[in-house]
Amino acid sequence: MRFQQNPANDYRPLTKQEITILQSNRNRSGNWDDVWVRDGIDIHLIEECTFYGLVRIGKLEQYFLEFSEVKFPVGLYHSQIVSCDIGDNVSISNVKFLGHYIIDDDVIIANVNEMSCTSHAKFGNGILKEGEKESVRIWMELCNENGGRKVLPFDGMLAGDAWLWTKYRGDEKLMHAFQQFTEKSLMPYMDIMVRWAREQ
Repeated sequence: MRFQQNPANDYRPLTKQEITILQSNRNRSGNWDDVWVRDGIDIHLIEECTFYGLVRIGKLEQYFLEFSEVKFPVGLYHSQIVSCDIGDNVSISNVKFLGHYIIDDDVIIANVNEMSCTSHAKFGNGILKEGEKESVRIWMELCNENGGRKVLPFDGMLAGDAWLWTKYRGDEKLMHAFQQFTEKSLMPYMDIMVRWAREQ
């Protein structure tokens, strides 16, 4: 599934010189043969990182990414990365655990404790995958701290959708229809996630 989502084939193994530079910058890997890079990478921009599994890194150049008037240097710093594809010119710093993600180009990830995609991941959507029990479904409790107005979140949800769910809680047919609508709208995503889970 990973190679279908990111079919890029321009990664290459590290050279011996690049491995030496990585090690001198206090980077570690259980197997350097599993760390692949793109041409154009400035290997010096990777410091104090630990790599596990197949990690593919795009080119890194010496400049800054800016968000909300804060500048982040391009590169990988002080992070643990597990089986990820990392795009061109990203800034990843102080991430204690980053696992099983495809990171796009020009992305900033800073000061994150854990960012992990597992076979149970639903990315905030209130769906069930094949074989899962109802008890693991994700609900959001809205409007009332005592509960009773829970809503199934879904990708693209609007405030108006949430209002309809919470306003007409007594209409069981409508609630059932909303739940079916949510599940059907997310079916393509569910199929992809089920295939990914089976491959793990």
